[in-house]
Amino acid sequence: MGTRLVPLLRPLGGDERGASVIELGLFAPVLALMVMGISDIAMSYATKLRLEQAAYTALEKVAVGSVQTDYDFLRTDAARAGDVAEADVTVDSWLECDGVRQADFAGVCPEGEMISRYVRVTIDSGYTPTFDYGPLAAAARDDGSIPVTASAAVRIQ
Repeated sequence: MGTRLVPLLRPLGGDERGASVIELGLFAPVLALMVMGISDIAMSYATKLRLEQAAYTALEKVAVGSVQTDYDFLRTDAARAGDVAEADVTVDSWLECDGVRQADFAGVCPEGEMISRYVRVTIDSGYTPTFDYGPLAAAARDDGSIPVTASAAVRIQ
């Protein structure tokens, strides 16, 4: 009985019909993973751009105002603009004398040294991917989100 099947199966060895369907079936999961990854990367980049815009928006008030000693009010503005919690926003202001950071923002530099005052807004947030990548998402936090940080600074003096 086995000898009767051999002549019937021999023509199938050279038949290439349907090979492209099999190749597509092998490549489709790889292609799907690539499309999912690219879409999530694009969305995380959009999140970063949104946070950077929020930081720049908060710093606009600094650029048009006068020098103050306390810029903590920027935390609320940046959090609202970035749609994040105020705890995710850090506002840092510092004084530099000839490029050396000083402890007191309101201090003065010795005569003849260059005075520079800066304000920086940093927003630490996260992006939760649409798809679960399991071990492929090595940078993910415990809650599954990918950390996204945006920062902007302005020299005010």
